[in-house]
Amino acid sequence: MNARRVLDLDLDFFLDGAATWRGRQDDRLDAADYRPWPLAQVLSFLRERCRLAGTLPGIVVEHHGELFGRWRDAIDAGQLTPPFHVTHVDAHADLGLGDSGYSYLMTSLLFEEPEQRRFPKEGEGGLEDGNYLAFATACRWLSDLAYIHNGSSGGDDVLLYYRQGFDPAAQNLQLVGIRSQQELRENLLTPQNLTIAHREPAIPFQSLQWEQFHTEQPFDFICLARSPPFTPAESDPIFDAIRQQFIEEID
Repeated sequence: MNARRVLDLDLDFFLDGAATWRGRQDDRLDAADYRPWPLAQVLSFLRERCRLAGTLPGIVVEHHGELFGRWRDAIDAGQLTPPFHVTHVDAHADLGLGDSGYSYLMTSLLFEEPEQRRFPKEGEGGLEDGNYLAFATACRWLSDLAYIHNGSSGGDDVLLYYRQGFDPAAQNLQLVGIRSQQELRENLLTPQNLTIAHREPAIPFQSLQWEQFHTEQPFDFICLARSPPFTPAESDPIFDAIRQQFIEEID
């Protein structure tokens, strides 16, 4: 296997609405407030816009942040070859907005050699469900990233510090290293004043609402997360259908 094009699905994409500010300790959502898409609409999206015609090798997880470790294992096993493309189909960007992991990533992790970044601190202040794509970028696993959202988030929920030049309209992501946590704290609203000690390679990034998306190239690897705090139990049949129809799970 030499997978280089990853379709990364979160079950919460297939809802009307998007929940925020929730953690793994929270209960499932109320389907009356976050209504799941009809299964026929889900399958149409996957077959027509994602060009899925059968099963692909892939990974199924409960919480999206678990993918970081599973990707690391798949890379080590030769099942996933970096740098790889990721199409992230999700109600959230998972690029760090709403958590404090950016401070650790920018002031500590990025000053380690890329190979040493593969086992970052996890939990609060480190790798979490809402920032795992930033940590994967720090490991230089991603060649480029497309964020396909359902319109609920507006698609602009990307931490500004991860945009190239701290420009909210930048079409690249570029992580930068800052040596001083104090300087970072003092310039949270004025990142252009930061003293940048290290710049990571920039990677192309785009954010699209799902109606604008149609993949030009087929995928060769697929991932699926249930994200229980962000989905109602009534969406589980969608999760099961995707798992059964499109994913050949790797060890």
